[in-house]
Amino acid sequence: MSAPAARADKDFDHSASRFITELEEAEVFIEWNSTDTDYGIQFFWDCEGFKRMIVRNESRKKVLDVKTGNNVRAQGLTEGFFESVEPPASELSMAAFFERFPDREYRFLGISTDYNWLVGEAEFTHTLPAPPENLYPAEDDVVSHLGFTASFDPVLNDTEGYDIEIEFYEVVVEKEDDEPILQTFTVILPPDRTSVYVPEQFLEPGTEYKLEVIAQEESGNRTITETGPFMTDE
Repeated sequence: MSAPAARADKDFDHSASRFITELEEAEVFIEWNSTDTDYGIQFFWDCEGFKRMIVRNESRKKVLDVKTGNNVRAQGLTEGFFESVEPPASELSMAAFFERFPDREYRFLGISTDYNWLVGEAEFTHTLPAPPENLYPAEDDVVSHLGFTASFDPVLNDTEGYDIEIEFYEVVVEKEDDEPILQTFTVILPPDRTSVYVPEQFLEPGTEYKLEVIAQEESGNRTITETGPFMTDE
């Protein structure tokens, strides 16, 4: 693979003799909160170490340019993660979001800590899992502070009604009162599991919590459903 064309600067001097290495991971994906009805685009990459990274969109226009400097540049970074603003559907509909971000390929071009090329591609799609449904506990439910089983229905279709394969589910139980610190219980479940036991070690009597279930499909696109608050007994 040859390095993509980049605007001339000392980092991207194409006259320099450099090896080309594929990024270990390069992802561009959607996170849709079906409860809050907001949408965001996210970028992630991983490598042994980089000094600079450029991401170009479907029109080959630069959308991200991450530069390190001074002592951080000397050390290098290994990962990059960026999450867009997530305006509500009243300000940005799903159709408008899809128009703003067409389902095309994004390209990554970076400079490693040893001044070689880093390259990668990410296929960005509009395939979104349908929202997880029938979450338990639901709003105003009371559960045992000695432990309970959180559950939800499996996600079998995308938002268009077509069959979909879920890569995994992420289940998050979060204490509503975040003082003195935010307390969360998080578990990644394989696609054939739709319940998880929340142990008493995490729970407190007479306390409000909320439940979040995230369904992720193979492109990385994620759909979130939330419920709560629910209460533990005394």
